[in-house]
Amino acid sequence: MAMKREEKIKAAQQLRETLKNYKSIILINLKKLPAQLQKKVRRKIDGFHRVERKPVINHALQDLGIEYEVDYPVLVIAVNEHPYRIEKILRSEQLPVSAKPGQVAEEDIIIEEMETDLPPGPALSALKQAGLDARVEKGKIKIAKTSVLAKKGEKLTPIKVQALQLLGIKPFKVRAHIAFAYDGVYYKPEHFKITEEEIAEDITKAATGAFNLALNANYPTPQTIEFLLQNAYTQAKNLATEANIYSPISMEGIIYKQFIIGNNIPKGDKDES
Repeated sequence: MAMKREEKIKAAQQLRETLKNYKSIILINLKKLPAQLQKKVRRKIDGFHRVERKPVINHALQDLGIEYEVDYPVLVIAVNEHPYRIEKILRSEQLPVSAKPGQVAEEDIIIEEMETDLPPGPALSALKQAGLDARVEKGKIKIAKTSVLAKKGEKLTPIKVQALQLLGIKPFKVRAHIAFAYDGVYYKPEHFKITEEEIAEDITKAATGAFNLALNANYPTPQTIEFLLQNAYTQAKNLATEANIYSPISMEGIIYKQFIIGNNIPKGDKDES
């Protein structure tokens, strides 16, 4: 049943007031997303989540000053966590799905040696046409040898899809994707392609680069001060030693330079007279 204009405005106002209580607003495109997967995702997320009508969410976003318009069926999520935390949950919840002709293999599709409950007949021919070593043993079809049905990047033909269906193998996985997120910063789908591990690696590289830059520029920070002081101490000691300036830190070096190196006496030699 279509909502009246007044109902849409009221619903949008209520949604806006709800969203204002959370740090992050996340929208998930429900198009082609299985209901089973949607339920699994919602059970994992602590916060507000609701399937919302497009006009309602668009009005609410506009009232919040968020410049984004929804043109797809949407699951609205509001949480007090960073959107990347929700992305991590979405990555962990994946649903196996059957292959379709024309789909491209994301990885090598390997069929392991196995026994099946398939009786001899058309199924045997289909499996053989797909390139599998299928035989009949004890009245049932057996895959006698582990084989690669399709290599990564290969388009699946109808006969290979049929073979997968006969064996009950679902080689693809579907998961929910964030279509848009906002926590004071706008996030698009491409921002979530980077993994948590890649972010950590980038942070480590940036921290190392900043440390080296500060150290080479003699810029004191809590991280560089110890190294700068050690370097200054070493330089002061070497300068005092070379200039014969007597001090507690240079005396040993001066004595060694004048009486050992200056007299060409190898270190460790003793007077045997």
